[in-house]
Amino acid sequence: MSMDRRTFIRTCTGTVATAAVAGTLIDRLASAGELVSYTKSRLVDADGKPIKASALSTAEAYLFNYPMKSAPCLLIKLGSAANPTDLKTEAGEVYTWQGGVGPDKDIVAYCAICAHQMAYPMKNLTVISYQAGQSERAGRKGVITCCAHGSTYDPAKGAAVVFGPAPQPLAAIKLEYDPADDSLYATGIYGGNRFDDFIKAYKADLMAQFGRGEYKQPVDATVQTVLLSKYSGAVVAC
Repeated sequence: MSMDRRTFIRTCTGTVATAAVAGTLIDRLASAGELVSYTKSRLVDADGKPIKASALSTAEAYLFNYPMKSAPCLLIKLGSAANPTDLKTEAGEVYTWQGGVGPDKDIVAYCAICAHQMAYPMKNLTVISYQAGQSERAGRKGVITCCAHGSTYDPAKGAAVVFGPAPQPLAAIKLEYDPADDSLYATGIYGGNRFDDFIKAYKADLMAQFGRGEYKQPVDATVQTVLLSKYSGAVVAC
């Protein structure tokens, strides 16, 4: 696929890459494991007001799109601190998940595209979700499950695979917390991702929902964040 970019800067510190793009977002967003910084986007509610970290519900996940307008992500307040974790992509590349952010270090975010066969939240139905309560399939609380084929991830450990066919953790969204106003920002993505395959597989659906010229566009300086149950007509639990 072609890549429309103005700048792609790799630094040696932490294997961090920074990309500035124009027009459409690059199709292949990141190499496995690398942190790629994109638009610093404040998470806001339906009225455009900043999401307050301390006011987030722990009962279910929120949905926002990042770093492109059609890429769904889950925002989760775990209720207890999550520490940094070393993880490995399907390709064997090791990376360090940053851990939780916010006043209680318990807020995390991940790409909501299953690492197995790319199930993702849709407006009429979502089979991938966060289950704060008991998951029948996992036999425990506080997991991300994909009911399409049973992949289960631990959001408190960088979305590491608990069990199932998924070959790697969900890609992680880098969050930043501003204690001055209790707000949250998405600033980048790292870990193994399936964006390239996602675009190929669902291109027609994404164009229909977001527009032919919009679905690969980078997000703006603010991104709307809503409860997953408000976004999708039916959230399947397993």
